[in-house]
Amino acid sequence: MVSEEWLSNLNAEFHASGIDPRRRPLEAIQRYSEEFKTSLELSSEVAKTIFRWFEAHSKPGTYKVGSLYEAVYFYDSQFWIVSIPIIYGTVQLNALDSLYDMPDSIKQEMMANNRQAWDYVVYWADCLDYGTGIDDLRKMQDLDTFGTQLLMSADQELRSATSILSQHRPDPRAILNCRMAIELFFKSYITLKNGLSQSEAKSIGHDLNKGLDKFIEASGLTDLEGLREFLKVFPEIHERYKEQDITFQRLWNGYSLTHSIGARIIREFTDQNTLEQVMGSNNA
Repeated sequence: MVSEEWLSNLNAEFHASGIDPRRRPLEAIQRYSEEFKTSLELSSEVAKTIFRWFEAHSKPGTYKVGSLYEAVYFYDSQFWIVSIPIIYGTVQLNALDSLYDMPDSIKQEMMANNRQAWDYVVYWADCLDYGTGIDDLRKMQDLDTFGTQLLMSADQELRSATSILSQHRPDPRAILNCRMAIELFFKSYITLKNGLSQSEAKSIGHDLNKGLDKFIEASGLTDLEGLREFLKVFPEIHERYKEQDITFQRLWNGYSLTHSIGARIIREFTDQNTLEQVMGSNNA
């Protein structure tokens, strides 16, 4: 177990080095892992002890690290927040820890169903790859400027949908944010991969099927043709002026599809690929 003396000495070192107090708990977890040759999950007793210690020795609220990225997951007719933590160094993550507002009893119920458990873990991998990779991609200097602009606009639309679906009463109009996001994701990928002028982007317009055609052409992934049927979940563009009266299940189908396309783009242009590890572990 981590000792009071070890934490006190480490905090003094952090203080002398000018390390932001908000970073110190995770820095301490990383240091513990390195010094004692062990891998820690954020839900482990040692990690909890470290967080409690820094909470007691910091300005109230300072130790709370917050989320790097948030998405939502649909289960039992409700949307649950999926929180990807800010990560420093090598910290072992537990997919279930990201569902911080889901009671343990519901988590156990969800994971007892092998298909449901697998669906969640794959989705969590998408969240982790997207959340950790989007800022990396944003900072890359050698990417097409217009493509990056389109991608960041898609990211804004996706995050807006997440914010709406995180509310106590999700608004069905979030499907329109998802529709715009997936349109922009298609166009951003095409632009980053092969180049796309603004006039060519306008020729695709709001036609998601045209966007998918160009996306498949640019990626060479003909198996994505199967996505065409799923695009029907989105309303036609002229319906944006109408009240959106759709089920939560349809909202989730549109949101999760959009999120998966975004994650695919992130994995294409960065070294983020948690999904590959997840799939590999399943094959093993």
